[in-house]
Amino acid sequence: MTRKEMKTLKLILLVALTIYLIAAAAIFALQRKLLYFPPNIYLTPTAVGVQDMTEVELRLGDTGRVMGWYAPPSDPDGKVFMVFHGNGSAVYSNHDIFRDMISEGHGVWSVGYPGYPGSQGKPTQSGIVTAAIVQYDYLIAQGHTPKNIIFYGTSLGSGIAAQLAAKHKPTLLVMDAPFNSVLDMGRKQVPWLPVSLLMKDKFESDKALSGLDVPLIWIHGTADRIIPLSQGQKLYEGYDGPKSAHIIEGGQHTNLWFLGGREIVLEALREK
Repeated sequence: MTRKEMKTLKLILLVALTIYLIAAAAIFALQRKLLYFPPNIYLTPTAVGVQDMTEVELRLGDTGRVMGWYAPPSDPDGKVFMVFHGNGSAVYSNHDIFRDMISEGHGVWSVGYPGYPGSQGKPTQSGIVTAAIVQYDYLIAQGHTPKNIIFYGTSLGSGIAAQLAAKHKPTLLVMDAPFNSVLDMGRKQVPWLPVSLLMKDKFESDKALSGLDVPLIWIHGTADRIIPLSQGQKLYEGYDGPKSAHIIEGGQHTNLWFLGGREIVLEALREK
């Protein structure tokens, strides 16, 4: 190789390295904007047809407030369904689930996240988990016991439910279209980057659930294009506690409740 060719090769490598570092730096700086997609509007319980639910604002120390929605069970000793919504959703998004649970006499708490409609702050893993703990503590303060609290997490909400379950064990954990971890998802999306070093919010559900003995229900659709079935399968297979799998043929990312998820969950509740 001639001196000129060597010089050209070095220049090409330098340009490639510069582009790589700029891309890595941009993804690092913007990662939370790439991870969280809160809606732009807030809707009230009345607007989505769940008039039985009440808006409850709770303080998050000095960092602001978070809003959850609450409907108590018809029986004071009844079950309370803590619902953790997905990424592009909000505290109002699972109103069909709320209506179904309330009509069955169960209580519902729709968990709010910092930076999402109705709540203050910016979304981060630590901030969202802290907010979830505050909302769980509110339910306990209302007289509900851990043995009557159920976690239902969908998509990103499954990761939040897992993190909360590691700190406060529910009586049942329902994972609707979950990932094994956001870290895993990131590795698949940008395999050319050292994601484990760059990612701030990893939501490692597998680690959070390690060692737990909480009954787990896994529901996933074969046609999920957002979080592939393989991610839920990996989480399910790695969980050592009591568990049941429900794979819905043709189910997509956001319609599993209507394709059998409702019946799966209600049947499990009847057995509790």
